[in-house]
Amino acid sequence: MCNPQNPAMLIDAHTHLDQYRAGLEDALQEIARHRILSISTSMDVKGYLKTQAISRGQRLILPCFGIHPWYAHRFAHRLDELAPHIRTSPLLGEIGLDFHFIQNQELYPHQERVLRYFLQAAADQNKIINLHTKGAETRVLELLEEYPVPAQIVHWYSGPLELIDSWLERGSYFTVGAAVLRSTHIQKIALRIPLDRLLSETDNPGGWKSLTKKPGMPSLLLRVIKKIAEIRTIPPERMRRQIEANFLALAQKSAGLQRFTAALWGP
Repeated sequence: MCNPQNPAMLIDAHTHLDQYRAGLEDALQEIARHRILSISTSMDVKGYLKTQAISRGQRLILPCFGIHPWYAHRFAHRLDELAPHIRTSPLLGEIGLDFHFIQNQELYPHQERVLRYFLQAAADQNKIINLHTKGAETRVLELLEEYPVPAQIVHWYSGPLELIDSWLERGSYFTVGAAVLRSTHIQKIALRIPLDRLLSETDNPGGWKSLTKKPGMPSLLLRVIKKIAEIRTIPPERMRRQIEANFLALAQKSAGLQRFTAALWGP
């Protein structure tokens, strides 16, 4: 699929294009200029519908449906409404659990109910999932034991280093994003993850904003990949090509994602 004579395509494996306001057109121009394949996850139904609209005519953007754990309580008793959107989404996310930012434990059963619904759908429909695990890394791992999903992208993993092997045994790929520019813990994670399981992300526009108060733009990915390459002591272009190869290997695990990549790289 990849042509070694061409520059590697950049991979943003977790972003939220629906959350841009005035900067959306600039973001779309950067995606086109830098050839950034953008996995645009959603946090609720409204966000997914907006992401679908943004993606029309944008061949580098893959809109994905999920219910973020922060909003799971709104949908925990309306799960049937989610089924049509799940069917249209080639990859499911952002989904997961959050026991860090959400400290009201009364909401945790709602998070798990929604996550279980998505995990069952992913297993039934052979779809890769894009996971949020903040503060709930062990519990999400336990739930994954019950559902044979083909693979998972663990978004912005910031949990214990000693759990990484357990995630790898589950067939996980890990995104490293803007926090690698600021956090020594994330830098240690970027060094610990095997090269063939690494993906890059921005979590734009909010990820960079949470660190700097300024919305992130797609070109931030260039800085992220350069920093990962520095940590792994390899040239940036080799890092770009490795991430591209990792994403293409991941895509082979799910027909929906495979069709998307085939349209860009060829069969």
